[in-house]
Amino acid sequence: MKPVLRHDVSLLPIGMAMAGAILLTVMDAVMKGLSAGFSTLDLVAGRYVFGTLVAVPIALVMRPALPNAAMLRAHLVRTLVVVVTAGLFFYSLSILPLVEAVVFSYLSPVIMALLGRVMLGEKVAPAVAVAIAVSFAGVIVIAVGKGISVAGMGRDLWGVLAAVAAAFTYALAMVMLRARTGSDPIVGIVALQNVIAMAYVLPLSLAFGQPLSLVQAHWPWLLLAGGLGAVGHLFYAGAFKRAPAAKIGAVEYTNFIWATAIGYVAFSEIPTASATAGAALIVCGSLVLMVKRKPAAA
Repeated sequence: MKPVLRHDVSLLPIGMAMAGAILLTVMDAVMKGLSAGFSTLDLVAGRYVFGTLVAVPIALVMRPALPNAAMLRAHLVRTLVVVVTAGLFFYSLSILPLVEAVVFSYLSPVIMALLGRVMLGEKVAPAVAVAIAVSFAGVIVIAVGKGISVAGMGRDLWGVLAAVAAAFTYALAMVMLRARTGSDPIVGIVALQNVIAMAYVLPLSLAFGQPLSLVQAHWPWLLLAGGLGAVGHLFYAGAFKRAPAAKIGAVEYTNFIWATAIGYVAFSEIPTASATAGAALIVCGSLVLMVKRKPAAA
């Protein structure tokens, strides 16, 4: 049976998505702070081990229905995309200023709208091509500001490529989430995501990294990051259960505010003019998707 996707027109889904955005931005800052001394693989493993320690007790208290075979299969695939997204984004955080890494994630609402149309049959405005062009121009503006050539950008090039790739995989993961929220319990989704992600990454980290050193040195920060990630995704899952992917994706733009403030306080980072201008273009491009057009006269 095809899941029923809700379309709540109230401000509740927007408020839930904004709460999720704030919590996940703070989590990103915590992970950026840890990235200086540890590998991306260990950071991803630590994030999901401690996310499991928070999400599973919540699920035990809330007691959602146990996952059936279809739910398990779907989230095995979706969580693999989530893990790839986390790895790409945490790597970009280790190279780029927090606000710049976040700005590149603004590409995801345009991609969400496209994937929402292809995968879920959700309607989007006909000016998708314009949105993509304007958003891509924003990426170019940021790249030009950093020195667009390989020689000019240096190591930053890999951070930019990782952040852009993370925007694509994040959008795919969120649309896949939207597809499941019509039939799967929210708490179950988040708990299952953390458990499966831990199962994917922890063996690799134990084999090729040093996760025990990370945990011994920084377990309180990892617990904080795991809690922020688990609760933030609970808010996001609730928002995607109630509203289309393109609408919720637009809330990502508030991250610029939180990332700028946190980056300045925690890392003494100030957004460059190119990052600000590029963010404005990407936001404008994605907002094209939100404009309601009057139907043509008969």
